[in-house]
Amino acid sequence: MDASVNNTVNSALALRDVNVMQEVQATVMKKAINAQADSVATLMQSLPVLAIDGTLGSRINTHA
Repeated sequence: MDASVNNTVNSALALRDVNVMQEVQATVMKKAINAQADSVATLMQSLPVLAIDGTLGSRINTHA
């Protein structure tokens, strides 16, 4: 009986450790994605506005 209790406790502790590691990995991934999103937003804001009018700069003249 003693061995089964020890096995159960060890299994529960191992599952807890796995859950903690998964939470840490998810948190790190979320932070990395947020950092990338901030970088992309900064890059997008630094681009010049090309078309002021709805049709200006949105068509290509194919007659040369």
